[in-house]
Amino acid sequence: MSHLSTLLVGILFLSPFAWAEQDLQTELTAPTSEQTLQLLSSVQQLVDDYYVDEVDKQQLLDGALKGMLEVLDPHSSYLRPQTLALLRDNNRGHYYGYGLEVAVEEGQIRIITPLDGSSAAAAGVLPGDVLLQVDELTASADNLDPLIAYIKQASLNDRSLKLVLQRPNATEPIQFQVAPSAIDIATSASRLLAQEVGYLKISSFNSRTAFEVRLAARQLQQQQLKGLVLDLRNNPGGLLDSAVQIADMFLSQGTIVTTHGRFFDANSDYHATEYNLFGDLPVVVLINQGSASAAEIVAGALQDQGRAKLLGERSYGKGTVQSLIPLMGHGGAVKLTTARYATPNGTFIDQQGIKPDLPVALAAATEDDIVTNLSLSNQWTDDPQLFAAYDYLLNQ
Repeated sequence: MSHLSTLLVGILFLSPFAWAEQDLQTELTAPTSEQTLQLLSSVQQLVDDYYVDEVDKQQLLDGALKGMLEVLDPHSSYLRPQTLALLRDNNRGHYYGYGLEVAVEEGQIRIITPLDGSSAAAAGVLPGDVLLQVDELTASADNLDPLIAYIKQASLNDRSLKLVLQRPNATEPIQFQVAPSAIDIATSASRLLAQEVGYLKISSFNSRTAFEVRLAARQLQQQQLKGLVLDLRNNPGGLLDSAVQIADMFLSQGTIVTTHGRFFDANSDYHATEYNLFGDLPVVVLINQGSASAAEIVAGALQDQGRAKLLGERSYGKGTVQSLIPLMGHGGAVKLTTARYATPNGTFIDQQGIKPDLPVALAAATEDDIVTNLSLSNQWTDDPQLFAAYDYLLNQ
């Protein structure tokens, strides 16, 4: 009998009382770090010796790290080197690539938006398109990491890609050819609506957002504004420091946000400075279920400090802070939840969200079309939430 057969027989005939005693001991005593390492090593050795196919040890390690972090919360994760590089590029606000912003939805890779000025936008890629294939590589949620690595390497090689997309309501897939280019990721847009009411939309928070908003403020302040609509709908967040800078532009004193964690540096208070870019200009902030994280920091600060009215729908409720911790000698990083944040009134909004002062709902069937695809050249009066904010400001 082989060693494996002997091992299996030994397991099958192990006393049930021994199992019960072992389970009880496991429940009562948490494993030490040394025992955890020994267990991981033992499992890896079993896979090496007995798994039906030969396994890539790096792939096995990546899977172990991914599973260890994902069990903590939805926002902690292991970032491979190529994923980390893309995240850093996005936070810096510019990168060299194809301009595809994607998300996994129901097992499919869906285009959130083609970035302005990118080859994807120029080719005709639209929000909502489902990515089926990149060159000869099938695109699916299961192979997202190797797909990202493939696209990143193609951009480094300055090579064009063939994209196959399925457009909603289209019978046949559509094929595009896209080339990499330098792209600045604009996170804001502004315009004058009517009767001296300004509009400022912030779609995310990166290291360039404060600079963009300062430029927009100078342009808007050339008009005698009666009020400003700050649109944070479908803003998934971004950098904490960027959110603090934006909130500070509306406040001249008081707390913006506080963070609370287990280690010393995770506990911080962020306060407004005396410099106030928007003065006493009346402000209405638009929020919805897609407003999360850094967007909620800004909305919560302006609401608690009495600086603005919030209009729309309850926000998402992501009230945690993630820190990027590089893995030395590896190239990847751990994105780890290290703190929870509270609004100036001491409210922890994680999994609760922020309730608007002026509730105005959009029909679910029209929300994506109106909010996600809102173009400043469109007739903005067709957006019920934006029009309600405009009307509120005029009546003040």
